[in-house]
Amino acid sequence: MSDILSHSSHGPTNTDPVDKRNVANIISGIRRYYPVSDRSIDELIPHLAPRYLPKHHILTSPGVRDNFVYFIEQGCARTYMLINGKEVTNWFSKEGDITFSSHSLYHRMPGLEYVQLMEDSLIYLMRIEQLNKLYQTNIEIANWSRVIHQEVLLQMQTLRLDRLSLTAKERYEKFLAQNRGLIHRVNLGFIASYLGMTQQHLSVLRAEG
Repeated sequence: MSDILSHSSHGPTNTDPVDKRNVANIISGIRRYYPVSDRSIDELIPHLAPRYLPKHHILTSPGVRDNFVYFIEQGCARTYMLINGKEVTNWFSKEGDITFSSHSLYHRMPGLEYVQLMEDSLIYLMRIEQLNKLYQTNIEIANWSRVIHQEVLLQMQTLRLDRLSLTAKERYEKFLAQNRGLIHRVNLGFIASYLGMTQQHLSVLRAEG
């Protein structure tokens, strides 16, 4: 990830203090999952480093052990894998969310997926080693992480079940309800891949709606 860290012209350097007013979406996103106190937020944000990165920028890649988790203040991203040469989108992240390479975060191993920005974005990086240290000293940060990963696992399981039990139209309507506005920000082909349908089928469902 040295390419990201070299982008000093895109934003403040790592030594610049982070103003809480500049990470309002991140703080709101954290508290959406767990009631983290101001004191714990104050412990977390000094370890965040801002980067302004362009649309289509790749944050993580397969075969690379990544050293960061990424907090999204502005913008959105998708996570995808290459399966038989085809891109399969399996997650979307937007303001207030975090995104990362699962293998790198959990096992400190090279990743399996790409994380790609879908818009020009303001991203805050945090080193995985520093996040792990906070887990050991701050029970609120540890609990926030536990809850958010439980919720993500549940959502991924629900998505798999939805593909088996819901019609394409029902999956599309559920996506709209749970991801307001995202359909206007992300390529339809990526959403179709996420929902397990062709882009043509999704276009028909949009026209019917």
